[in-house]
Formats: sequence, structure tokens, C-alpha cells
Amino acid sequence: MNTLSLLMGLFLWGQAPSPPDMALIPAGEFWMGRQHYWLIDELGMHLRLRLDDTPAHFTWLDDYDIDRDEVTNEKYARFVEAARHRKPFHWAGGKLPEGKERYPVYNVSWDDAEAYCKWEGKRLPTEAEWEKAARGGSGIITMYPWGDQLTPGGGGRGAAPGGAAPQKPGHFGFPNGPTRVGAYPPNGYGLHDMLGNVAEWTSDWYARTYYSVSPEKNPQGPETGVYRVFRGSSWADSDERMLAIHYRNYTNPELRTDVLGFRCVKSK
Repeated sequence: MNTLSLLMGLFLWGQAPSPPDMALIPAGEFWMGRQHYWLIDELGMHLRLRLDDTPAHFTWLDDYDIDRDEVTNEKYARFVEAARHRKPFHWAGGKLPEGKERYPVYNVSWDDAEAYCKWEGKRLPTEAEWEKAARGGSGIITMYPWGDQLTPGGGGRGAAPGGAAPQKPGHFGFPNGPTRVGAYPPNGYGLHDMLGNVAEWTSDWYARTYYSVSPEKNPQGPETGVYRVFRGSSWADSDERMLAIHYRNYTNPELRTDVLGFRCVKSK
């Protein structure tokens, strides 16, 4: 047993084990927010101010479990039947699309996602919990879960050495919708699809300047708001700035769309 495994074993001793479909995110500090600036930021060319993911700051989170995968259609189908909850509107005849059981559920509002998590005895992740989990436990701040290149071996959008098209490490920049969960390698915490496939609801209300007033420990987001934060980008996104871990986005919590799903967390 190596030193890291021994330390983790000592840390986890006496703690309830994580469910097999969830991963433990251990307590501790991490860097939250953006430390990279593009030329477009310096020139002030954004249609709206995109500095809401600054300043970068240390954030402490207590330990928690998070779903390894985005909530799938088959899991959501069990929920809607048991709870008599509304079904995604694209399910023809109210039936789960054939062959899509292991695909992430979408066309779910924030309230739908929250209701599912409560039914499971869980909750939606805070924005901070989502970002820490997405970073995969690395002490190095990177743009993406796997490093600083959107497509490793091929630069941001270029070709791999020899002219071959680089293989994407996540399901982003595709025209035809999401794919099955877990189709791409996991990050350092064993989590799939933290970038791409579908973007994910968080529990936080949105405030553009929240990072400047965010508490250092277990931030919960603003107390009230109009929009809810979602993170992770989706299958339809290709802009490397939008695909970065630190990128924040928000929308009306009533929105149901084919690019937005969710996963759940559970406090230890």
C-alpha cells in the first residue's frame, strides 16, 4: 500500500462508506474560480461582463459524496413512476426513449432536479461542490478536468502530431445530442462527464459578484435570486472558454432544455 492510500485509509476509518454509485470528495481547501485571462477579456469585447468567475479564491468544503454519473433516463423513470412526477416532454407517449436508458436525463427544470435528489435522499450540489468535484483532486489548477489543453495532443482546437484529428476527452462539440454516461474516462475522483454531455444544475442562485463576498467555508450561494447557476457545459458547446471548469452560467429555473441535466450529492 502506498503512502497516499494509507493516508486516505486513515482519513476514511470510522466513516460511513460511500455508496458504489457515488464518490467521496474529502474535506479541505481548493482554488475556486478563474486564473486565466483571454485577449477578449482584456479588450472588453464580451457582450456581457464575463468576469463573474473571479476573483479566484481558496474555498473550504466539508466532505461529501457525489454521483459518479449524471442522472440517467432509467433512474429518472423510476422516480417519475414512484413519485407521480411529470416526465420530460420529449418522452413520446410518456415512455422512456428505447435504447436511451443509460443516457443522461434532460428537459428537466431546476425543481424537477431538486425533487429527484430529495426522493433519493440527496440534494443538488452547491456551485462550490460541483467545481471542487470537477477539478478531480489535483493540486494543480487546470482549465479542464484533464489539463490545460481542451484536446490533449492537439492544442486547443488543432490537429494532433502528424495531422491526425485529436480524440476528444469528453462529449463536447457534437451536433447530435448527448451520449451514454461514462463513455469517456473519469477524472481523478472517478467522476464521468464533468465536462460535456449535459450541463448540470446546481443549488445556487446566481449573482455576478458573488465570488467577491463568498464565505471561505461551505458557500451556499446568495440567499435569493432570479436565476439558478448551472455548470459543466454540454454536448453542443465548442468554445474553449465556455468549456473551462471555472465557467459559470445561469438560467431561469423553469427552463427545460436538451443541454441541461444534473447529478446529486449527499453530505457525510
